[in-house]
Amino acid sequence: MMSGLLLAAVTVFGVVSVAILRQNLVTQAESTLYLANDTAIGQTLSAVDVTGSVPTFDDVSLAVPSDGFFFVVEGDRVAVSAFFTRDYTYRPMTERELTHVRDGMAESGFTTMIDVADDGGYLVTTSEVAAADGRELTVVSGVGLTDTDTVVRTYALWLAVVGIAIAAFAAVFGWRWTRQQLDPLERVAEIADEVAATPLSSGEIAPQRRVPRDVRHLGSETDRVADALNRLLDHVELSLNARHRAEESMRRFIAEASHELRNPLASIRGYADFYAHPDADADPLETQGALQRIGSEASRMSTLIDDLLLLARLDADPVVAHDDVELSMIVAETASDARFAYPGHIWRIALPDEDVSVVGDEGAIRQMLLNLVANAGHHTPDGTSVTVSLETTATSVELVVQDDGPGIDPEALPTIFDRFTQAGSRTQTRERTTVGLGLAIVQALATASGYDVSVASSSTGTRFGIRIPSNAA
Repeated sequence: MMSGLLLAAVTVFGVVSVAILRQNLVTQAESTLYLANDTAIGQTLSAVDVTGSVPTFDDVSLAVPSDGFFFVVEGDRVAVSAFFTRDYTYRPMTERELTHVRDGMAESGFTTMIDVADDGGYLVTTSEVAAADGRELTVVSGVGLTDTDTVVRTYALWLAVVGIAIAAFAAVFGWRWTRQQLDPLERVAEIADEVAATPLSSGEIAPQRRVPRDVRHLGSETDRVADALNRLLDHVELSLNARHRAEESMRRFIAEASHELRNPLASIRGYADFYAHPDADADPLETQGALQRIGSEASRMSTLIDDLLLLARLDADPVVAHDDVELSMIVAETASDARFAYPGHIWRIALPDEDVSVVGDEGAIRQMLLNLVANAGHHTPDGTSVTVSLETTATSVELVVQDDGPGIDPEALPTIFDRFTQAGSRTQTRERTTVGLGLAIVQALATASGYDVSVASSSTGTRFGIRIPSNAA
């Protein structure tokens, strides 16, 4: 297309330039014609005045220009004519040449172009003059356009050759340039075809190939298309994998919740069915123990349901209060409660000299800190030192629960805040008595409150932090 447009432009330029060149050359020929015509008129009138007759053929050589002619008509006859041919011969005009000129010449004072016999095109002018003796004469002069036509044809030929060469060069260069520019688009199409052939309706999406970026085309339209496709693929992969993880989490959530609820329900149903049987002959002490077990399982099931309802409420409508909360007091009271709940641990607190207050939901903050403390007490062995502290900066306040236990398995860290996650420690020392909702509740409450929760763990201990930004402090 580019070469076609260039060829069209060269063609238009050639046509216009050829027309201008021919017009200029014709104008020059007209100047020569008028000069020769004036000379012929002067010679003719001078000869008539001196001799009383028009000049003869041998007397008019000076009146004929190169590749030109003239003749004088007196009455209806041609009195004299002279023709200077292109091979530099000087002769009278033939009857055929005179007939062609007389048939095509214009009125006196006008100029016209005439094809004279086999001699080519000529520019011809006619002048009506009167001699001193009163005779009426017609002087006709012509100048050949052969040189003009030759120059124009040569110019047009070279222009055509140069134009075709330019168009051919533009076609080759344009093809290679276009191919080079379209290479990234071909890679985009290739990657798009691969993605279109990849099943995306379900399951985890494997990483797709990306369009390679060519440094030679950085910032071009094709590069921007490639970059947009790469960013689109990133977004699609992240979104679909997030959806897959959410679906897997939901299925795992339902399975784990069903499992956790089934055990206490099975125990309750078993005790109830046994002691409700008419033939049951149970000892009162055994009955009392069974009722205590039923109550314990019901309490455990109630706690689980409360946690699930809290998570569901936070997912659906994460509304929290914005009250003045005394963090120092919450830390002190939570650590004091932990000493009685986990007496085998060493509990410490680290507070600033001045009381620290924030604006937030006191119940949510207490529950987050209590869950972190319970997590440390449950998943670390007796003798572990746990420090509950407050760290303040110019932009935030951070609640920290740090222990020197064996740490969390590194493979469990990415999903430590997922629901029903049972990560445990590197050296599990306690039986499983939790369902893995504590840290999920911490994450949900922090998200609802606009806080950040972090975890760092190694073989020398684990650190959980709840960072409250300055806009909430």
